[in-house]
Amino acid sequence: MRQKTALLGLFLIVAAQSASAFYCGQLLVKEGDYKLQVLDKCGQPDYSDSRVEYRSTVLRGSGIQQPGLDFINQAPVQIDEWTYDFGRRRFMQFLHFENGRLIYINNLGYGTLNGSE
Repeated sequence: MRQKTALLGLFLIVAAQSASAFYCGQLLVKEGDYKLQVLDKCGQPDYSDSRVEYRSTVLRGSGIQQPGLDFINQAPVQIDEWTYDFGRRRFMQFLHFENGRLIYINNLGYGTLNGSE
């Protein structure tokens, strides 16, 4: 019994740090959703931030004409980060979008008294 309790406690600690889905009311928000889908399910976030990052990829040259010639391609990635505060009885949720798609969700701990309950 003691071992089961310890395993359950460990699972809850790990689950509290990252999540791949959460509920807004009765609607499930999950990784892979688009920003508009999340807005429809949860409304406006309590906090949001946007920026553009440039990600580099190396394109290897091949073939007879240009052997060994490499090209570096820099592509812009639109990053949006949202936070929802559902009140002190629920975890706040941190959402990370890339190019409009939800990439990952993190639990931030319990919300504040000012959050909607």
